[in-house]
Amino acid sequence: MLRGQSVSAGLAVGRAAVLRTARGWVARVPIATHKVEAECRRLRVAAEAASGKLAALAGDRSAAIGGEVSAILSAHALIALDPDFLKPIEKMIRKEQVNAEWSLRFRAEELKSEFGRLSDPVFSERGDDVLEVARAIAAELAGPPERAFQALAVDGGSILVADELSPAQAARLNPRHFTGIALERGGIHSHAAIIARSFGLPAVVGVAGLLDLVAKSRPIIVDGDRGTVEPNPTKEQIRRGLERAQSRQREREKKTAPRRADPGTADGVRVAFRANLELEAEAEALESSGAEGIGLFRSEFLALDVPGGAPGVEEQQRVYEALLRRAKPHPVVVRTYDLGGEKEFGAPATGPLGLRGIRYSLANPAMFRDQLRALLRASRQGDLRILLPMVSDVGEVREARRHLADVAREEGIERIPAVGAMVEVPSAALTAPALAGECDFFSIGTNDLAQYTLAADRSDPGVASYYRPASPAVLRMIKWVVDAGERSNRPVSVCGELAGDPLGAALLVGLGVRDLSMSPVLIPRVQDALGMLDSARLVEIASRALDCKTSDEVVDVLNRLKKKIDA
Repeated sequence: MLRGQSVSAGLAVGRAAVLRTARGWVARVPIATHKVEAECRRLRVAAEAASGKLAALAGDRSAAIGGEVSAILSAHALIALDPDFLKPIEKMIRKEQVNAEWSLRFRAEELKSEFGRLSDPVFSERGDDVLEVARAIAAELAGPPERAFQALAVDGGSILVADELSPAQAARLNPRHFTGIALERGGIHSHAAIIARSFGLPAVVGVAGLLDLVAKSRPIIVDGDRGTVEPNPTKEQIRRGLERAQSRQREREKKTAPRRADPGTADGVRVAFRANLELEAEAEALESSGAEGIGLFRSEFLALDVPGGAPGVEEQQRVYEALLRRAKPHPVVVRTYDLGGEKEFGAPATGPLGLRGIRYSLANPAMFRDQLRALLRASRQGDLRILLPMVSDVGEVREARRHLADVAREEGIERIPAVGAMVEVPSAALTAPALAGECDFFSIGTNDLAQYTLAADRSDPGVASYYRPASPAVLRMIKWVVDAGERSNRPVSVCGELAGDPLGAALLVGLGVRDLSMSPVLIPRVQDALGMLDSARLVEIASRALDCKTSDEVVDVLNRLKKKIDA
């Protein structure tokens, strides 16, 4: 049994659909005799493609590379087609009947070792050049990122087993094919974890050595309650697991019963519960979950699903209109592309402090205007609201509004949708009174607000203990924004994962938040918890939490509330 981090509760039993997504070497795979020559041709085609791309990079005068780098790339392009490099690889494919990737790896590492034994450092470093060339060819053998997903053969009820999933890769998955997810890497607050929770899929991440122990199409059990993965379950373990999974499903079906007409606290304080969605298909859960519309549609997943760029205006408009039809008569809040950083196909990761969110959109005005055009056209069909991500100051909102006004004039649209600022960086929280003069509403993203306030990457397991969304510092920022919204008559919602936790939601209501947005599957549980509590009690709890000096003290305060909910 393997252990990892539980990121989505439940238990799943199924056959493993194995997907390697990270850049690296592929394992040794036997090749049938009649496929050996085709495998050699596959190697040559990949080598030619890699050589061509390396040569193109070397000769690209528009790129910011110097003559030395250009010379290195030119040399790499030649190595990729060098018979002395390729022929031993083909020989190994024929002799041992193994895949090209493995033979390529063996030859590259063999050459690196030979070069490494030379005393002259100039020659010893040539081993690194060979490895770089081999990786370039391996990337061509793997094909575009989307090809791996298209080739992933799955049956209904499969369990996705992968090394890791970027937001872009996760967006390419059809959740209907899977009953669970297990990943070698990833943190409890990673985007893959958020997607798993959105679809109610049991998931465990950070499982060391997972791909070495899981065989394709073999049974596997993922226990999202205990944070474990059983890669080779016995028949008895499979039987017990299926019984438990079926029992969980029956419990889940009971919770999809109609919700209360006026959800909120026990003493009648009204709270709106809306859904966080990343994919259009998730909108099917709006009615069964009791969601009052969509509080956050992460539109960047539309762009991530299109290799080479964002979808056209018409396709975006179709998606937004479909969401509005599903949500009527409730609102749909569409966050403009939160691209950049790790959420961009084919580009180097810029990290959480790089060009992302509204800054990325303003730096790419053509793409931004296309999205605004689609949003404006779709807004004729219902209550659509536009949310700007990663806002850090008033100037960004003003510039975004200028683009919106220009596009509206071009389209002949007089009624411009409400525009909100997403509060997820400390500067936005601290300048909320000023932002209120430029925005129609606020939406607090507690995930990133905690990450930036506490300097703890929410996807990095190494700092998981420092990532505490309910820390006193984060709570005081939330309260500051709520108060600024009340003074300016600007609605304030929370769409971060703190809203989807019963205790976190109770704390937020105590702080004055009356609009919560979360994964649809979490709504019934949060509604039930708040329905047991009086608002006066929640205000008292929130006041105590604000006076705490450490996150552990806040946890102690919330644990007293937990006893009331569990009673």
